[in-house]
Amino acid sequence: MVDRVLIVDEDIAVRDFLYELISEVGYGCLTLPIGKEVLERLKSERPSLILIDDTPGEYSGILLAKKIREFDKDIKIILLGNDPKPQALAPQLREANINAYLKKDFQNPEVIKNILSVLKQERLLKPSSSKHWGSVLIVDDEVESREMTGSFLQRRGFETETAASGEECLEKIRLKNFDIILLDITMTGMDGLLVLKRIRDANSRVKVVMVTAMQNKEVIAQAKSIGVSDYIIKPFNLGSLESALVSIFLTGKIGTDKGKTPGPTTP
Repeated sequence: MVDRVLIVDEDIAVRDFLYELISEVGYGCLTLPIGKEVLERLKSERPSLILIDDTPGEYSGILLAKKIREFDKDIKIILLGNDPKPQALAPQLREANINAYLKKDFQNPEVIKNILSVLKQERLLKPSSSKHWGSVLIVDDEVESREMTGSFLQRRGFETETAASGEECLEKIRLKNFDIILLDITMTGMDGLLVLKRIRDANSRVKVVMVTAMQNKEVIAQAKSIGVSDYIIKPFNLGSLESALVSIFLTGKIGTDKGKTPGPTTP
């Protein structure tokens, strides 16, 4: 039986986008434009996750989440909204046992990554055997790290190549286009930030994810200013790495397929 995700939003563009997103990572989907129908559905089935539009009304947002809790105290719930101060909702979110409150900004890979992270609490994403997410160049001077990461990503539907140094990375991107570069910061020879700068000089569009054990705010800020897509701290969970990469691929893919991704909506 395929795990299902229930998507509840009155905005048809949002339902359409989320349907494509969830389907891409191997889940079945059920979409509803009206929150009142959720309670009837829960009488006959239990989805892995419910995504709810946070708008005023008896059958939306936190009020709907509380009604859902009368049926199931453990089902995972994410609210999607545009509250400028979601931290003020923290007491209500805890009371309704809501797993996350995410901004309705689907052009931001971080939002998609958070949705995937909640799904991973149920099970690891399982792309089909024919699934191909895209190509990843893994740049790390540690042999074991390169091999472990490459082997894992290949099993998850990615095409991978490796480079043992920044210099080798720059040579490889001259010869081949990659969708994402997974780039360590601390390496022998050229450091990751310098490599990132040179990658950007050569290709402004390729996505770069920095990987490092260095939790330094200035380094992170510099990486962001140069144009990094994400920043992952070592040691990292391979499932979290997968979520980060998939979210980047899906943000670009679905946005292209649909013409554009739905932006924030006005509550």
